[in-house]
Amino acid sequence: MAEGHERVEGPAPMQGGGFYNDHAQHQAKGGAHGLPLIARAFEGMDFDGMALRGPVTLADYGSATGRNSLAPLGLALAEVRRRLGPDVPVSVVHTDQPGNDFTALFQLLRDDPDSYLRRDARTFASAVGRTFHEQVLPDGCVDFGWCSFAAHWMSHAPVMPTGHVWPRQTVPEVRAAFAAQAAADWRAFLAARARELKPGGALVVVQPSLPDAEPTTFPVLMPWVEAELDAMALGGVLTPEERGRMTILVFERTAAEARLPFADGAFAGLTLVAEEAREMPDPFWPAYAVDGDAAALADQHLGFFRAPFLPSLLAALDPGRDAAFRDAFTNRLMDGLGKRMRAAPQPLLSPMVILTGLYRKAG
Repeated sequence: MAEGHERVEGPAPMQGGGFYNDHAQHQAKGGAHGLPLIARAFEGMDFDGMALRGPVTLADYGSATGRNSLAPLGLALAEVRRRLGPDVPVSVVHTDQPGNDFTALFQLLRDDPDSYLRRDARTFASAVGRTFHEQVLPDGCVDFGWCSFAAHWMSHAPVMPTGHVWPRQTVPEVRAAFAAQAAADWRAFLAARARELKPGGALVVVQPSLPDAEPTTFPVLMPWVEAELDAMALGGVLTPEERGRMTILVFERTAAEARLPFADGAFAGLTLVAEEAREMPDPFWPAYAVDGDAAALADQHLGFFRAPFLPSLLAALDPGRDAAFRDAFTNRLMDGLGKRMRAAPQPLLSPMVILTGLYRKAG
């Protein structure tokens, strides 16, 4: 480990071109755990005042390319229409990193039959390319915020190299540094949302978490990734520096860690209104238990891994690596993982707990 050497860059954006939309079923199933909190988020809001203050604003934090945002934002929009009618203008703001594929997002909003834009002529979409670890919208402008399967991504790695592709599986001293950074990122995220929310506004956050007795998610999948990358480094395909940078900047919080900012009550003007933690099994395993199709199971697991995590590994390659090398690297990694998955079919996306929280700004 190189002491004191920080990685300035944040996590790489999700894979674009519609790939993330087509391979984020796991995230969609997890995000669905937060849908019941949306109606509760609107309870107690000052709707008379909301109608007088200009457009109602719904914020989507960590939108990626948008598919998994349609259901929650559609529900939030329905709550607004039920209370304020069809004529009040509604602004929906999607936020993600500057490198996000916003073209795919806007094409989805235009073309998808489930898009809120196709059902509501008085709703207007926009996007902001900025990390949600800082403030991305003006003070006091958001009525309702939604963030699903995004808040566990870190702002940066506190140390580099980390010694493992998955920070929770690295050595204890490095893991402790990541835990401290994840805690700081969570407080920064909450404080920024508190500034952006209107008084009485609400935020729903859904994030993958851990059972209390488990040290990590993906205890089989990520060591397989580690082994494949180590083999490429040993064979000279990757330089030691490239291999050392290959860390996925995710650090899942336990329910207790997510609750820490609220240990003494409100935090930054936000109150924790409701919280729920529910275990979620691997969503692809039940079909395999019926049909025994190891190839289909592997394809689903590979799609899940590739959409959110492969961009982080590609971002660690030297800038001079051309498209042919990047394609060859991707193909070799996916081929190696696929062989492992087909040879030993098992639930890979577990153990996981889905942690949902409803937060409200005083006022």
